[in-house]
Parts: sequence; structure tokens; C-alpha cells
Amino acid sequence: MQFGSESELMAFAKKLEGRRFSEISESIGMLDENHRKHTKGVAAKVVETEYFGIPSNSSEKPDFEDLGIELKVSPLRYLERVDLYTTKERNVIKMVDYNEIAETVHWTGMKVSQKLQRVLYVLYVHDNNVNAWDWKVVKTFLWSPNSSQSAKIQSDYEIMRKKVLAGENLREGDHTFFATCPKHGGGYLKNTPKQSPRSSLAIHPVMEFAEKRGYCIKREAFIELIADSIGSPLEKIGRTIGIKPDNLEL
Repeated sequence: MQFGSESELMAFAKKLEGRRFSEISESIGMLDENHRKHTKGVAAKVVETEYFGIPSNSSEKPDFEDLGIELKVSPLRYLERVDLYTTKERNVIKMVDYNEIAETVHWTGMKVSQKLQRVLYVLYVHDNNVNAWDWKVVKTFLWSPNSSQSAKIQSDYEIMRKKVLAGENLREGDHTFFATCPKHGGGYLKNTPKQSPRSSLAIHPVMEFAEKRGYCIKREAFIELIADSIGSPLEKIGRTIGIKPDNLEL
């Protein structure tokens, strides 16, 4: 599906707000029954492939290439004990290329920057107590990193790059905003990487092989990004940070 402008794309995206996946599907044709599972794969397929017509691929280019906009379908979860919605997980962007990190000084020179410069987020509520077909889209918005966020990404990236050049394992805990996380089926041995399953390894310029990881926006940073983008105050109750239901299309 082609969109002639950003405003045209957003007008189409806004029609998703407040609708269940079953309602979205009725307007675009029913999905295969096999896809009705308690997984985010249902959401991604309905929104990306069926609603926006984006083919399943792993292109380095943004999903809406002509507009330079990437699409991310992301789950929220409701915490009844504090009456808040928060991010269910970190926001994974793409796979880490260790060689590219070693060769690139600034994050904006990385391929991952094409996936971060302009993002259309479609947020839905993941609820294991109901069928995935009844999950609801609660907010859509466009995001680009502001100067403060870009500086945070660069600071995190410099830590990342320093560790790659030193031949050290990357850790999500080293970062505040932009990080990396494991992206494999398990079995990675951090002390003896070469003895790990090949499926858990990626080529590394210093270590030869290192853990297969993906770039991500950390979960705590992601809820702050969402609140800032939709103009909602962030609430903190105990150790939980989230958004009140009144600020979402529920």
C-alpha cells in the first residue's frame, strides 16, 4: 500500500485506535485460524501485513521507504494493582552487526539509524486472559529522536562500541536508553563463546564470535518515550512507571 504523504499515512493509522484485532480483520479479510494465538505475532501480522500491506521481510530500509518511516507494533500490559499501563517488553529494532559497530563512530552512520529516524508506533494491549483476537489497539503516533534522545543514543552507542573494540561481551545493563539484548534460542556461553551453539553466535571483529544480539530501546526508556510522544504524564507507584488508562483509547 502506497501513501503519498505523512499525513495520509497517519490518517490511515489513526483509524486503528480503539479497535480490536477482530474488528480490524473484518475490514481486511479474515486471517488463517492458525494465527489466533496468544503471541505478538498475531498483532504484527494483522497490522503490518494485512492492514498496511507491508510484506514480511528483513529489509534494511524503512517499512514506508518513500516516507522514510519505520513501523513498529508494540504491546502494552495493564497492571491492575497500580492501575497503570506499561511496556510489556523492550522495543527490539534489528540485529547487531559487530563489524559495523567497530567501523562506525556515530550512531547516525549505522544501518540501524534508518529504522530509528522516523517511527510509526502502533500500541496495543496484550492480555493473556482473552483471545488475541480481542486485543485492542490503544494508540498510534509518530516518533523521531529529539536532541536529548539522540545524545542518549550516542552515549549508549559509545559504550557499546568501546566494549566491541575491547573484545568484551555486551550487556543491556550498561545502557540507559539504547541497548542490545540476546536474540537467539539460548545456550550462549559468555566465558567460552566458541563453545556455544552456532545459532547463538554472530561474527565479531575481535572475539571472532560473540553472542547474537539485537539493538533495542530499553523497556523503561520506551514507556518514557511513549508518554512524551502522546503528551501523557508518567505515574510512578512503587517501582512501577506507567500511564493511566484515561490517556489511552480503551
